[in-house]
Amino acid sequence: MKNILPHFFACAVLLFAVRSAISQENAASATSENMPLPYGNFGLNALNAKISEAQNSLDENAGVRLFFDYYAVLLTNPYGGAAQATNYTHEMIYGARADMEKLIGWKGATLVVSGAYNAGGNLSNTIGNFFTVSESSVTDGALLYEIYIAQKISTRVGDFKVRMGRLSMSDTFASLPVFGYLVSGGIDCTPEAIFYNSPYTSSPIATWGMTLQYSPDENWSLAYGLYQVPQNVQSPKYNGTNLKISGSDAYMMMAQLTWTPALTASDGTSLPGTYQIGGYFFDGFPMQQYGTSGSRNNGYGFYLQGQQTVWAERSNPNQYIAVWAGAQFSPVESISVMPWMVYSGLQFQGFVPYRDQDGIFVSWMFGTFGSDYSHSSGYDATYESVVELTYLFQLTPNISIQPDVQYIMRPYGNRNIDDALVVGGQLIVAF
Repeated sequence: MKNILPHFFACAVLLFAVRSAISQENAASATSENMPLPYGNFGLNALNAKISEAQNSLDENAGVRLFFDYYAVLLTNPYGGAAQATNYTHEMIYGARADMEKLIGWKGATLVVSGAYNAGGNLSNTIGNFFTVSESSVTDGALLYEIYIAQKISTRVGDFKVRMGRLSMSDTFASLPVFGYLVSGGIDCTPEAIFYNSPYTSSPIATWGMTLQYSPDENWSLAYGLYQVPQNVQSPKYNGTNLKISGSDAYMMMAQLTWTPALTASDGTSLPGTYQIGGYFFDGFPMQQYGTSGSRNNGYGFYLQGQQTVWAERSNPNQYIAVWAGAQFSPVESISVMPWMVYSGLQFQGFVPYRDQDGIFVSWMFGTFGSDYSHSSGYDATYESVVELTYLFQLTPNISIQPDVQYIMRPYGNRNIDDALVVGGQLIVAF
């Protein structure tokens, strides 16, 4: 039954949108019998427009916006790695966002409720590498995801935003906008080392928490978050339905300073950027101390990262070049699989003729394994490095496909495993 419910919910969302679109289409046909059938772009443009129209209509009239995100990834490694295989994975997130001012007159408040469904195999388990090759290789099955209230407050000294409820840490911390365009889970959403060095969470995992963001102006913000960490939060069977707060739960605190400048080129073109520096501390969550039979209940770490548009076509704002780079550091090496991770990349947006919504992304990630982990691994674990090249083909504003190539060097730091080539693609549907 639990496997049927998420599919039923997702289908209901789409059927509601399509039904509304058909009703409006029939009404329009009554006044224009010769209207051509909207089959451009294989009918995707018409479908996209009608679903978006139904979403906007519900939002405007009822203050509720339904959303549905689907990430499907098919990848294979034709050679290299511990073995070869082909794996399909998908992540589905669906829910509703309610404007509480429209519903009950609660000014500045928003309620979000969502669920998720994930399935498929993790190709990295076959290859034997650290940086997960697919962003949708996460906890399997149906999950209760986020349930939270967000409140915005504007004052003379700046804007405040408070969120309370079931939250994911990556919604606020350690994530750059460009990360969402990559296929590899090694960087997508949040660079991956932090997941192994702490009980950090990202979609579709959420726990009880509270975040406070303060923005004195449009360029700066300071955020703080405090999160419950259940002892089974990293278990493959975690489904988010246990809403209890137990005395054995751990906690994690995060803080981040963000700067979003809008630099200006010599020709007057705007060059936006995003820069983050942050850190975390957790306690009460036992992490294995490598090389011993014991564990340590607390740890901490830091990260520094940013992305910057370095060139933009003055006559076409959709054509630009952006760069990004960053690093993570987890000083407590006894519990850190990968104490250091560094990463960088390039985005070439709108360079293919007549395709200014498409983008080409090149990324690189590199991580060194801790000496304590290396000594306990049974081999000399050194580093792993991955280069990824992907092309984002934007079919409609809400539907895209991505051919993808990844080359993995020194899988899990093991010189006895050959470098691996991974090829495949990703389909994204986001309404």
